[in-house]
Amino acid sequence: MRCSLWVLLALGCVAGAGSVAAGQTSPRATATYQNPGLHFTFEYPAELHPMSPQELPGASRTARFSNDPDVGTNDNLETGQCSKRLLTVGETGAGPQGEAWASLTLVEIEPDCINPKALKSKHAMDLMLMPLVKSGTEVLGMMPMGPATTYPVQAHRIYMAAAQGQPVQPGDLQTTQGTDSLAILATQVQDRIVSWRIESNSMRLFGRMLAGKVDFGSGAPQMLYPGNFGGDTAF
Repeated sequence: MRCSLWVLLALGCVAGAGSVAAGQTSPRATATYQNPGLHFTFEYPAELHPMSPQELPGASRTARFSNDPDVGTNDNLETGQCSKRLLTVGETGAGPQGEAWASLTLVEIEPDCINPKALKSKHAMDLMLMPLVKSGTEVLGMMPMGPATTYPVQAHRIYMAAAQGQPVQPGDLQTTQGTDSLAILATQVQDRIVSWRIESNSMRLFGRMLAGKVDFGSGAPQMLYPGNFGGDTAF
């Protein structure tokens, strides 16, 4: 099985380890993804339920990631069998009109697929992950919501880029109805890379997913993205 780099981060190639603990059942309840091996947890809206990558709504089929050698990766990224799809959850038919949807994918990139220098050098990791999150939001019909950025969460450097617009469907050059929002985030966790792909046509759901608490085990849990793109980000 072979996977291009955007597939590794956007969808993953094989199922990964970890578990999901359901929270309460209120509209703002959360479920928690737990990964004992990597010692981190992530909260997300409880109404998102497990879906296969093929079932997830959104622009996954049109997303692109750069695999230029200059980003600091090695050829293992092109060999497949080097990523684990940790979590794929989504929702359709949400909102008052039943037209809102959301998808969230969490992927782990294993050490053999990462340039060892990037694991020890902030500059090398910047060269690897900044182009990846930025190019992951380069979808035809969508525009950046701002420059790609980095920020700390429990001493982990989070790389993040986001875009918004009406993605063009492959093959027919027609935009989808409504406005979609897409965010790609990535960080180093031990000797691996963990990446989130978050997408929705509802700013409320988009904000709630980005506001999910992440805990790498070095302090109080913090929001995955501490900013606000608009909408209701409170759980």
